[in-house]
Amino acid sequence: MTFVLISPRQGQQVTAAEHRDFLAFTGLRAQELDHRILDRPDSQIGPVDGAEGVFIGGSPFTITDPEDPELQEAISQTLVRFVREQLDRGELPIFATCFGAGLLAHYFGGKVSQKYAEAAGETHVELTAEAQGDPMCQGLPPSFPALCGHKDSVERLPTGATLLARSEHCPVQMYRMGTNVWVSQFHPELDAAAITARLKFYVGHGYMADGEEEKTYAAVAGVRTAEANTILRNFVDYARAR
Repeated sequence: MTFVLISPRQGQQVTAAEHRDFLAFTGLRAQELDHRILDRPDSQIGPVDGAEGVFIGGSPFTITDPEDPELQEAISQTLVRFVREQLDRGELPIFATCFGAGLLAHYFGGKVSQKYAEAAGETHVELTAEAQGDPMCQGLPPSFPALCGHKDSVERLPTGATLLARSEHCPVQMYRMGTNVWVSQFHPELDAAAITARLKFYVGHGYMADGEEEKTYAAVAGVRTAEANTILRNFVDYARAR
């Protein structure tokens, strides 16, 4: 084990697909990315001793409109306890995508609403001045396309967090907490094929308008994600160089 991927979602096929997505864009081998799935109220992350870094994947959970409040709260608290412990230690690097943006904002002093929700598709990410010198943003241009799809959005950052990226329609696209936790609202672990596969697991969950599925798949087909995907490789390089 060198890295850990935590998947806060249910469904064997979709969690397996998420693991493959992270392998593809981190450059890690299967034996280098241990997969922990949080799919029950009593699910635990388990020990991370020896891990170089931890990824927290996306989730169909939403802070603003939970479908299964009991399950979501239990899994959310497990994640929040873990992140808080690692923030206090300031050592183990963590990168959380999509759901993590709202989760950590909500539980660490920020504000989450649906004001800046984005339908599944392309977004154009713009780095802030604070992104200069941040290891996750190394080698990135000032702006780049990425893939997104979220009902929750961050209106106010978690206490003490640093904004690293924004977009025209969503003012919080990426931020850093402390010195070792990074969060993106967009999906650096997905390309066009991967987001199409992901969306097919969640038809009817509000990420696409009813009857617009094929139109959405066609729209994302040409989105170039190379720069956004670079962020995961940057995370691996940073974690291994510490």
